[in-house]
Amino acid sequence: MSLPGTADVVIVGGGVAGCSIAYHLTKLGITDVVLCERKQLTCGTTWHAAGLVTQLRATRNMTELAK
Repeated sequence: MSLPGTADVVIVGGGVAGCSIAYHLTKLGITDVVLCERKQLTCGTTWHAAGLVTQLRATRNMTELAK
């Protein structure tokens, strides 16, 4: 399968976050979305994603412990 030359949105990572973003963008009417995943969709762990704040927890004390 070849990748398109252009796209309005390119999502790198087909974990639960990437799939959710693609889903919600298409529900909003953005149809030119490309999702890139090196292996199988949802086979990785989303908490490794670079843009996530992994230290944020439900309570301030738990957040402090995670730091």
